[in-house]
Amino acid sequence: MDKAVENTTTRLVWLDQLKAISMYFVVLGHSLLKFKEGKLFRFIYSFHMPLFFMISGLTFRPDKYTTIMDCVKDKIIKLAHPYIMLNILSLPFWYINMKTHMIQPDSLIEVLFGVFYSNSAVVRAPSNATWFLMTLLFAEVIYYMIHYYLKDDKSVFLMSCILGVIGVMAPLGKEFLDAPFHFDVSLVAQFYYGCGYLIRKYFTNFMNAFKEHYRFKIFLLFSVGTFSAFINKQVDMSNELYRNITYMLISSFTLSFILIFLAKKFNFHSKLLSYIGQNTIIILALHIPMLRILQAAFPIFLTSQFYAVLASIIIYFIMVIFIWFINRYLYFIVKMPKRLQNIIHRF
Repeated sequence: MDKAVENTTTRLVWLDQLKAISMYFVVLGHSLLKFKEGKLFRFIYSFHMPLFFMISGLTFRPDKYTTIMDCVKDKIIKLAHPYIMLNILSLPFWYINMKTHMIQPDSLIEVLFGVFYSNSAVVRAPSNATWFLMTLLFAEVIYYMIHYYLKDDKSVFLMSCILGVIGVMAPLGKEFLDAPFHFDVSLVAQFYYGCGYLIRKYFTNFMNAFKEHYRFKIFLLFSVGTFSAFINKQVDMSNELYRNITYMLISSFTLSFILIFLAKKFNFHSKLLSYIGQNTIIILALHIPMLRILQAAFPIFLTSQFYAVLASIIIYFIMVIFIWFINRYLYFIVKMPKRLQNIIHRF
């Protein structure tokens, strides 16, 4: 493992800050939902979810587990538990959104079922954005299984690519089935996750690729990535919209590489960004319901892209209050109590 990122006893501060910056793009993208035809929306959606899967892959350690079941148990504890609990926590906000006519009027039974199906194309959940957590769970388990059986980087990468292609092709059967837990999206997500792991493993080489004339290289990558994002149709992983695969891959990788490089090079030394980056799971679950409440109370935020961007900034920093409150008083929501962890580990 590359020494630049091999420290597993302490958090990588720059990576937390990268997660915080990436999370803002998620909030901004959802704030611009009414302006899907705009270039800013298309730009953000061209890379923000692939980037998050790559960031998750940057923390992958194949030697962390001894068996596949150990990996599954760990992901249930770290991803499935907060997924369920945060959706339950979102229920009051979902009710307010429904009563203010910001969302469709589903019944409580329907949205509870939506939690356990985790695919809003079939049935909506209190917090649809949490689809990412269950998709990440399957993506991590799938990639670990590939690595567990094949081990060799080239073989692992080849199999990851094959499964990624299958995932891209899977939406062709959407008229028959929208998979629960976005399982077909997980096949695409594990590819980006695996690429994140390879960046981690060869991190010095990755950084050295930018070593000389990095401003020009960033400008070049940004230009190519932005052009690919604009020439492609709108990409949306959660809805299995990949459009032109070549353009999607170019925009997602070039723009993600830029942000990964800049986060590591400049290491912004912001305690606030680090704090947010350690708690993005809370923002992921709650920012859309809170955004809808803000938009219902102040419809001006729905009138233009300028006000949509302003709303994203307001919601992003309001989320810091929710992070503080949950970590102080409701920590069991994001971290499974030890007693329950022990029960799962005993199975």
